Amino acid sequence: MAVEATRFQRFSASEVPSCNEKLRYRGFVNCQAAKGEDSFVMFTNADDVVAGHYMYAGPASFETGTLKLWCHLSKRSEWVFDVGAFTGVFSLAAATANPSCRVMAFEPSFVTYSRLLVNIFGNELDSRISPMRFGLGMELGELELRHPSGVYVMASGESFLNTHISDPWFTEKVPVISLDHLLGNQEVYRKQIVIDSNFDRVDLIKIDVEGFEIEVLKGMREVIARDHPIAIVEILDTESIGSVLDLFGSEYHMKHIDEDSGRLMDRPTGTNKLFIHRDQLGTISDYI
Repeated sequence: MAVEATRFQRFSASEVPSCNEKLRYRGFVNCQAAKGEDSFVMFTNADDVVAGHYMYAGPASFETGTLKLWCHLSKRSEWVFDVGAFTGVFSLAAATANPSCRVMAFEPSFVTYSRLLVNIFGNELDSRISPMRFGLGMELGELELRHPSGVYVMASGESFLNTHISDPWFTEKVPVISLDHLLGNQEVYRKQIVIDSNFDRVDLIKIDVEGFEIEVLKGMREVIARDHPIAIVEILDTESIGSVLDLFGSEYHMKHIDEDSGRLMDRPTGTNKLFIHRDQLGTISDYI
C-alpha cells in the first residue's frame, strides 16, 4: 500500500506522521539528504519520522536546508560529531558525503540507539561511524531521559529537562559524559568507541539536544578553545542564543539557517544555527 501510494505522488512533510500511521511501510528506505548527494538507507518499522520523510515526501525532504549545509561542511571535515543523533541521518549523511571522514554519533535512548546501530550496519559504515550510547553534558554522571511518546515510537523529542517534557510517557536513566573528558581518555572507552583509530580533533559538530545545548557546550570548552570546530546547533529558546554564542567565544560568528534553501541568514529564521570561527570562514566561502 505504501509503495503504491508513493508511486505517482509525494506527500507533504506535515503528512508524514499520518502516512506512517495509516500506510505503515516497514523496511529499508532509500534516503538522499540533499540534492546531488549519494543516497544511503534507513530502516523503519512505521515508527521513524525521519525515514518516513524520505519514504513519503521524497529526497531532500527532511531538514532540507540544514542537511544541504551539513553535507557541504562534512566534505571539508575529517572528524565529525553528531550529538543527539536520533536514528542517524546526520551521521549517515556525513559519512556518505565524505568517504574519508570519521563520525562519532551520540544517542542516549536505548530504543533509538538500537535503531541507530541497524542503520550504521545496514550501510556498512561500522568502520567509520562510532555509535555512543551516552548523553553529553558538563561532567560524568547519570541523568533521567524523559520520553514524550510510547515505547513503539522513535520519538525525537526526548529531553533531560522537565521544562521540556513535564509529563513523560516513561523515563530511563542514561550515562552522561563531557566531550572534553571522553576525547582526553579514549583508551578507557575504547570498547564503547568501537573504532580503533583515535578521534584526533573536532572539525564539525551538530548538537540537537532539546534544550540541553548549554550543558553540552560547557563540557567541551577545551575542544572549542583548541579546535575551533564548526557547529550547527538547534536552539529552541531564542533567548539562549546569546549564551550559546558566549560559550563559543568572541571570535565566532553566528548565522541562521534557512530551512527551505539552506542559505545562511543574518535575520532570525528557523531553529538551526551555524556557529563558525573566523579562521574557518573559508569553508563557507563557496557555499550558496
